[in-house]
Amino acid sequence: MDTKSLVKLAKSLSDPHRLRILQEIARGSQIGCADLFASVPISQPSMSQHLKVLVEAGLVEARKEGRNMYLAINPAKLQELDSYLQLLKVQ
Repeated sequence: MDTKSLVKLAKSLSDPHRLRILQEIARGSQIGCADLFASVPISQPSMSQHLKVLVEAGLVEARKEGRNMYLAINPAKLQELDSYLQLLKVQ
């Protein structure tokens, strides 16, 4: 993982709302964007902005079906982060 990717990832995890959103998405294989509002009561524009940051960091994958947006955790990016953190532990 390069430094630029790591910084982007760390910044995406630095907000409590984004952490909560990530936890909710991780509960299942995928979740509809509208379903997140029940668990994370923030405005629609705020939700959109937080999701944009998580998608750009690669932590979340978004798939659009018609008017609905479905979100899922990107396991490859989590594995990449985990591998990097394990390297820090060894050194």
